[in-house]
Amino acid sequence: MAADAVVAAPLPAVNTTLVSPAGFDPFDDDGPGAPSRPLATLRTMSSGALRLYAGRTRLADLGRPAVLGAAALELLRPYAGVQVPFGAAPGPVELAGFLRQLLVGGVPVYAPDLPLVVRRLLGPVLGELVATLTPSTLADAGRRESWSVAARRAALRAATAAAGVASSLPSVTAVVPPGAPALLRDLRRQTWAMLTVVVADGAEARRRAVETCETDLVTLPAPGLSYAPEHVEDLVLGRGYGQRPVSGVRVRRTFLPVLDTTVRAPGSPSEQPATTLTAATMLASPADVLTLGLAELDDPLATVEVGDDGYAVHDLGVRRVVRDAAGTDAALRAGGRQVSGTGRVDVGYASYFARTA
Repeated sequence: MAADAVVAAPLPAVNTTLVSPAGFDPFDDDGPGAPSRPLATLRTMSSGALRLYAGRTRLADLGRPAVLGAAALELLRPYAGVQVPFGAAPGPVELAGFLRQLLVGGVPVYAPDLPLVVRRLLGPVLGELVATLTPSTLADAGRRESWSVAARRAALRAATAAAGVASSLPSVTAVVPPGAPALLRDLRRQTWAMLTVVVADGAEARRRAVETCETDLVTLPAPGLSYAPEHVEDLVLGRGYGQRPVSGVRVRRTFLPVLDTTVRAPGSPSEQPATTLTAATMLASPADVLTLGLAELDDPLATVEVGDDGYAVHDLGVRRVVRDAAGTDAALRAGGRQVSGTGRVDVGYASYFARTA
């Protein structure tokens, strides 16, 4: 009965003005064979206050109740995550509240001995993610980023107002061209329930669709890109915590079906304000979409200048799909890194294979 009462205790909301994924470091510059990033550690003082340490070095005093501010969050960015020992924090409610702050900020939480009551306070999705995080996931930059994206998405929905209040979630219209079955399949799988799909053929029809739509936000996805089921949800969340009127992605990933691998080109990191975004990933109000001229673009896969109005979310959810030999070869020669697929493919061999396929 006492445990049930604790689990029913409301946890404080997380203020995304202070704590958000902005500035998350995917460790893109850590090449193969680079040493693993260390973990910071959460410790409880005799007063009940919490501190963050890196080895014997004190990183930040968090006070009581523990508050993760922007400065402390910035100090944690170089670390793989935060290790939480058993018995940390004076009580389960305070610990669960602080862990939600870390997760909203994109900081992996390594807590192999997480008490069951704290896990239940975090909820089934977050609790399971934290309980199953392993050192091997933290040591792999790609798996660590994927884990962080899933955890912070769940934490943002559960602990913040980044997606709007539950009774007033922003509605989205996706304007798409005709004859794009793969794109329609991607949109049917989207996790954002408040999504309407409108088919429009040509620039004039697209503009009219944007002008007459009755939703809060608009996006213009296009063939040539594949979209993960959480793409629209991530754009809505990013627009909220990024505090910019336009959210989107700078697409760096190219999927090569002939080699069953994905190549990530070098470029600017995500999770930060951005002056350029890939047009077919952008989410904004109908008025901003019209002002930016997105409906009239000849190449929806081009980047668009958005000035100070853009925020780039992570790029895990969108990738180009290149099926022809020339495009495959160009992607492999662009100096990027193979990030997923059936295995590492030698670039020289793959380029030769692409030319002769």
